[in-house]
Amino acid sequence: MSRRSTAVLVDVTSLISAEDFLLAQNRGGQPQDPFARQCFVEIVQSLIFMSRVCVPHPLLHSPRPEDFGERPLLLRALIRAGLLNPLFLTVPQQRTAEQLESAALRDLESVHGITSMARFVEQAFVIDEANRGGQAPLARRLRDWSAFQEQQVRAAAGHHGDRIPTQDGVEQDAFGEWARAAAVMLAGPLREIAAPGQGKYLMATLARAMKYRARAEAGVISYQSHPLRRDFSLTFDLTRDGAADSTVLDIIQAVRGIHDSLTQAAGAEESHRLRLLQLELPLLGGRLWVPEETGRMSDVDWVELVADRIREYRTRAAALRHAVERCVTDEDQLRLARDIEGVKRQLLERLGLRRVEMSPVERELVDSVASVAEMATGVPVVSGLWFGARALGKQFGFSGAQPFQRFLYREFVHAWKRAGR
Repeated sequence: MSRRSTAVLVDVTSLISAEDFLLAQNRGGQPQDPFARQCFVEIVQSLIFMSRVCVPHPLLHSPRPEDFGERPLLLRALIRAGLLNPLFLTVPQQRTAEQLESAALRDLESVHGITSMARFVEQAFVIDEANRGGQAPLARRLRDWSAFQEQQVRAAAGHHGDRIPTQDGVEQDAFGEWARAAAVMLAGPLREIAAPGQGKYLMATLARAMKYRARAEAGVISYQSHPLRRDFSLTFDLTRDGAADSTVLDIIQAVRGIHDSLTQAAGAEESHRLRLLQLELPLLGGRLWVPEETGRMSDVDWVELVADRIREYRTRAAALRHAVERCVTDEDQLRLARDIEGVKRQLLERLGLRRVEMSPVERELVDSVASVAEMATGVPVVSGLWFGARALGKQFGFSGAQPFQRFLYREFVHAWKRAGR
């Protein structure tokens, strides 16, 4: 059977954010990086769904693991676990990447480039005005992120300075020169969204996304950027052979839709438990540990433990990953979507979120039991026991024939049970 590559490129910035979430969990505190939880979820989901996950070096086309430095710990732990690979471009791919990077630079250096960057800065305030009273303002999150980067990344030994060994943390190449110039031109607005003195570092982070996107295209791999970069650079298109292909993203959204359907069916009564269910599911970026395990080991050992748990879970999720890889045609995608819908329907019934209709035979049996109970003195009313046994039996059984369906079903049921403990 034909298979497709669903390899994906994740950047070091995303791994840094995800690590901040992990370390905060171990320490019993809150992450300093405002994008920490989101990046952790996205990294875990990539490791589960995608055939291969790679990370680019900001300067090198063919890096070794040691070229990334000793930090972030999560990057090194995932490489040791065989879950993450440095992006290695062949000589022909390097030539292609250089051509694509040159084209990206021409775009950045044009009037359109600085206009796009100015619009990105402006949009932070527009989004905040539209979301007033909702989540934390984007401008504040950008400032918090840049302060976190300055304190915990740029100033940390074996971290950013090992990858980009310059005084200001910005590359000594054409992308870095553009970032420095853009920071001067946008100095006023940048003071509102970046920590003091961090404007050019923020500009370089955004510009670097264009570099990574070019390398991903050269390596025929999709680029899943850090959320900070997402609006500026058109990323996570799942680009393939020059054409946008959203199949894998659609499938991931279909799996996420299981949780959404359960939430809609349950209503307000079970909303708290359903939030816990999502937290319990590694499939959706939920926890890979129990709370009692936190705070007992060093940061290094904790990250290694979680990396091992991700590797174990990736192995368990092989059937689902292979089902995604087999989606070569539109018909394959429709068939997989139908099978995921089947899991969703059975979960709604077995978890008691949707009424289960009895078959005619079951109805006849229940009616017979009820009529006997009404007519014969001393005969126990067992219809309730019948319903209970029927529901219990179906809760753990799944009629789907596909291994990935059984995997999805089991994961949601087990997480539902843990959420109710």
